[in-house]
Amino acid sequence: MMRAVCSTTALAVAISLAGCGDPDATSRGRTSVSVQLNWVPEPEFGGFWQAELDGVFADAGLKVELIAGGPSVPSAQLIASGKVPFGIVSGGELLSINERGGSLVALFATFQGDPTAIMVHEASPWKTLEELWRSDATVACEANLPFVTFLNRKYGGENLKLVAHSTALANFVNDPTLAKQCFVFAEPVTLELQNVPVRVFPVLESGFNPYTAVLVTTREHLAANPETCRAMVMALRRGWDGYLADPTKANAAMAKLNPAMSVEAMNLAAKKQRFLVEDETTRSHAVGWMTGERWNTLAEQMNSLGKLEQIPDEIEAIFWQPPVDDGPMAPALEDSATS
Repeated sequence: MMRAVCSTTALAVAISLAGCGDPDATSRGRTSVSVQLNWVPEPEFGGFWQAELDGVFADAGLKVELIAGGPSVPSAQLIASGKVPFGIVSGGELLSINERGGSLVALFATFQGDPTAIMVHEASPWKTLEELWRSDATVACEANLPFVTFLNRKYGGENLKLVAHSTALANFVNDPTLAKQCFVFAEPVTLELQNVPVRVFPVLESGFNPYTAVLVTTREHLAANPETCRAMVMALRRGWDGYLADPTKANAAMAKLNPAMSVEAMNLAAKKQRFLVEDETTRSHAVGWMTGERWNTLAEQMNSLGKLEQIPDEIEAIFWQPPVDDGPMAPALEDSATS
């Protein structure tokens, strides 16, 4: 997951959400936990910062420390190996790791809609993703990713010229015929602030729409610490509700930790990602909510694309979430309370 918004060296360091930390957290009955992110502080993690700033983590009995990721940090492997109790991965990563012997369990899916997209210059002749993919355009993208295989199978793509993808935007800006892989809330934000108008085609519109920015733990950790896992999920729900209501406070805090992304860019990114975080499912249940149907669809798609050898026998075993009406300080759920 690469972003042009944050082009400087990744902050591969531990970041205390409280800023100066809380050495007396244990004596106050708070459980210290760490979360391995797959990128640096930015709006896709806004709910974490909001939960800290609003005192939600403290109310849930948690002291949370984030460990920033980056292109050279094997976030998924660190979580799967148990070196950190919680972390952020994509839905596809979870399925692939578990097939190779891992035991990851999804707790919270930040993005109901995958943020992956293809952008073109606003003056380009292509008006839809299908139209672009059936053309002879040049597209800078990571050709080995599942969504590219999916688009090729659905729309053809025989005449496309796929070239190497990078986080740099200069080639795109200087070539009005070039199309480029992006994230809805990343590269288009950078270009909008540079007054470079673009048209963005979300890949989810094609029917390939994995859960993304998924909070996971291992099944072993969940079985041993169901109360902590429940507290984390409930706190994140409240944190994201607060961030969706007003992201400015959390964005200001993240901008101090990530100087490569301005507060203005953070606020614009938060607006652009909102439709990916909040949808009919989250409005009916809770932000971060997951369904077995969605997980099964992703597994079937990855299997048909040759990215997954087998579809898991029990899809419900790969995700776990407390009921909507369970408060953040309610008694711990049993391990069997999988939804």
